[in-house]
Amino acid sequence: MFARNPLRISAVLLLIVVVSLAACAPAATPAPAPAPISAPVAAPTSAPAPANTPVAAAPMGKAVTLQIAQNDALGKFLADGDGRTLYLFTKDTTKGVSSCYDKCAQAWPPLLIEGQPTLKDGVSTTAISTTVRTDGSIQVTYNGWPLYYYAKDAAAGDTTGQAVGKVWWVVSGEGNPIKPAALQLTSNDKLGKFLADDAGMTLYLFTKDTPSVTNCYDKCEQAWPPLLTAGQPTLGDGVSTSAISTTVRKDGSVQLTYNGWPLYYYFKDKAAGDTTGQAVGKVWWVVSGEGNMIKPATLAITTTDKLGKIVVDGDGRTLYMFTKDTKDTTNCYDKCEQAWPPLLTLGQPTLGDGTTAALVGSTQRKDGTMQVTYNGLPLYYYIKDHAAGDTTGQGVGTVWYVVTPDGQAMK
Repeated sequence: MFARNPLRISAVLLLIVVVSLAACAPAATPAPAPAPISAPVAAPTSAPAPANTPVAAAPMGKAVTLQIAQNDALGKFLADGDGRTLYLFTKDTTKGVSSCYDKCAQAWPPLLIEGQPTLKDGVSTTAISTTVRTDGSIQVTYNGWPLYYYAKDAAAGDTTGQAVGKVWWVVSGEGNPIKPAALQLTSNDKLGKFLADDAGMTLYLFTKDTPSVTNCYDKCEQAWPPLLTAGQPTLGDGVSTSAISTTVRKDGSVQLTYNGWPLYYYFKDKAAGDTTGQAVGKVWWVVSGEGNMIKPATLAITTTDKLGKIVVDGDGRTLYMFTKDTKDTTNCYDKCEQAWPPLLTLGQPTLGDGTTAALVGSTQRKDGTMQVTYNGLPLYYYIKDHAAGDTTGQGVGTVWYVVTPDGQAMK
């Protein structure tokens, strides 16, 4: 008979108790196995990320206030509520779309927004909009231009970004770039020589303007941005220094005028030499080197109560002759032609009833444009005639007269 081992008996009894307790306890929920750690995978360059891949949050916008700032060099321009200058980028060629990312955006941080902006006096409510950037953030646009800061502007009022690369410019209250203007003459086979800026972009006049006064605002100026200037413009060969002047727009920006006509771009012109704005609405025309509208001419005969039958253009505006001219030669230039704009033409004029085709001709002016003649008399408008049928130029200086249907001066 074996002797009992007290230690072994105690161990057996303890095991019986543990098994009994386990049998009575509720079953535990097994813990999930840890997910295996996979090696990092580079994000695809073109395919979208898998649904379970974390996506970086868009940079946070902020409450934005826009106001008009001012200095002696640039006049009035756009700034944020703290007075920090805002810029546009002329390489943002698609309206409302930013093309400034990566290193560009580091140097030119976009103006991001959350909620509605606060606008102070002089800021256009109709010019405000936004664009979604590639990271999902919301950038403020103004007159279709995405707005930016410049990283090197350290304090309110700094404008060190002005003219950087000749593509960054401060913004007027109407949403146009404020920069030094430059004018030159360009040409094509259809229109001859006409006015353009230094990049070759065509410039236009608007026949609904009056001398040195623009009537193009709001939706009009979105389609026809004014040519603004800061300081004196640079003039190329063939551009008349005496024709250059300026007019102040409602927002305080300075628009260039030429022979009294405010000058504009057309938003559908995308490249140097484009002239898609020519004849739009029959009120927009390219501009000659002397500052006159270049368009097809029409001659007609109309009857007035006071003067009887006289020669007019296709819109009924009175035409005049100048007794100091000689046959087929104009002597009216500079200040004279500012008051008496010549009737220019592209090709042969259209002739209405009562006009005599044999009397119609043309003469070349100093700037290369072609002026209509009638019976050898160069034809002109008068700046003080504002409507069809006006004849306020008749007899001025005893050298200006309306023209009869047979091509004579009516004195």
